[in-house]
Amino acid sequence: MKMKKVIFNIVSWLGIKREKLNISWPKIILAIALFTTVTGALFSTKTLTEVNKNIAVAKEAARPATVKITKITASDCQDCFDVDTAVANFKKQNVKVEEEKTYSLNSAEGSSLVKQFSIKRIPTYIVSGEITKNNLETFVKNNGEVINNTFVLTKVAPVFIDAESKREVGRITATIIADPTCTQCLDPKLTVAGLKKAGVNVTDQKEVAWNSSEGQRFINQYKITKIPSLLLSSDIDFYDSVKSSWVSIGTVEQDKTYVLRNLSLPYRDLEKNQVLGLVDLLYLTDSTCSDCYKADIVQKPILKQGYGVGILSERTVDISSGEGKSLIDKYKITKVPTILLSPEVEQYTNLKNVWKGVGTVESDGWYVFREMQQLQGVIYRDLVTNQIVGKVAVTPAPSETKK
Repeated sequence: MKMKKVIFNIVSWLGIKREKLNISWPKIILAIALFTTVTGALFSTKTLTEVNKNIAVAKEAARPATVKITKITASDCQDCFDVDTAVANFKKQNVKVEEEKTYSLNSAEGSSLVKQFSIKRIPTYIVSGEITKNNLETFVKNNGEVINNTFVLTKVAPVFIDAESKREVGRITATIIADPTCTQCLDPKLTVAGLKKAGVNVTDQKEVAWNSSEGQRFINQYKITKIPSLLLSSDIDFYDSVKSSWVSIGTVEQDKTYVLRNLSLPYRDLEKNQVLGLVDLLYLTDSTCSDCYKADIVQKPILKQGYGVGILSERTVDISSGEGKSLIDKYKITKVPTILLSPEVEQYTNLKNVWKGVGTVESDGWYVFREMQQLQGVIYRDLVTNQIVGKVAVTPAPSETKK
């Protein structure tokens, strides 16, 4: 009875009136079964179609793009961009290379391709075929452009041949204007070494003293006020990484020479005619405290490496000496060891900004370090209490039990 009720409900839902149609129950059941079968078949067919479609899309995405590669080379340029490595990188993409050709820039075919695709830098390569497949989209966008349905590599780093002038572009001359007397000043040779490491082709490097006739000629020509300095020839303009960052460290002159101007201390200020940023460092120590921290070992590296402080001289003064007692009294020093820095340290802006949290600046301009807790666990003497602070007390070994 329950089954008949269920069937009756289905029939009613389908809009079938059994009395009017005078259809027997077996026929109704057969009709419902047929309807269910047809509906299920249609649904299964639709689902299968969607699955097959997704499989086809996945297969197409995984299929290598079929392409043809044509290299345009400049055989006479020994230091030029390595186009073979560039092509090898392209082949690492999901591609199937059907054909690969090479033409010299000086050949008729090479010249024709340069003109056809408005190529500006040689050597390079072009790729025809299925370059619009999704698996190549990112590579194409990051490395070149599409011209007439052909991918053209435009990210050609110096050295390269300028297609219009036929001139080799990207060879750099670096001229260092040095100050031999300032051994702690910036060494521009390190800057040049960094440029070379970054891929800049420095083919000529020379050094001239700032007070030589040639050095003075450069200083006057480019109105240089701080030395040592560095001049880079105009082709550095083709090195995008250097060009974009140079605005923060120097200028580009009318003749396209790059001039290093924003120097870190210490350096010679030609307008003041003196070297700025050289600091006298004084260590105030306590010879009776063997466990106390060594200021020259702990704090000197922080000054030099952390803040770039150039140290002109360094002295050690013990608190038991007359000078030591005078310093303690003059600056009201209560904790030793400590360091004192001459007023020239004020030129180091970063150190000046943090000093308010670690010490004081006295009326005569000297910087006195006071906050020992900033050194994280060092051992020192508190002169007020005459106690050693930070030393772990040693527990004596228990004596043997007397028998």
